[in-house]
Amino acid sequence: MSQEAMSMEMAQLDRALRFARSRLSADVTAQRLLILIGVYFHEGLSQRELLKYLDSTSITALSRNIADLSGLTTEKVPGPGLLELRTDPMNLRVKKIYLTPKGRRFMKQWFTATTATN
Repeated sequence: MSQEAMSMEMAQLDRALRFARSRLSADVTAQRLLILIGVYFHEGLSQRELLKYLDSTSITALSRNIADLSGLTTEKVPGPGLLELRTDPMNLRVKKIYLTPKGRRFMKQWFTATTATN
């Protein structure tokens, strides 16, 4: 990859993170954004199933980030409410991950903002 192409990709990633942070909070990381994208494209998977699409994420980090993107964070304070866990009716021990309506709206806005050509 050329230096110019790499610079363009870095600028695009920077814009994507800035948009997310301006709409949500300053603590949105690239990893959290990747999790949101993964859920957007693979909604209804369990955490273990979603891990297949998130190469550099551990189950512990995934669980923590899902909680921090849901309505109640790991610190038991109100979160952004973008994700929710639902019990799988076929296996009550398994939780499936879904975007909330707010999460779906955010992702559509994010895709529109980050895919616009300048």
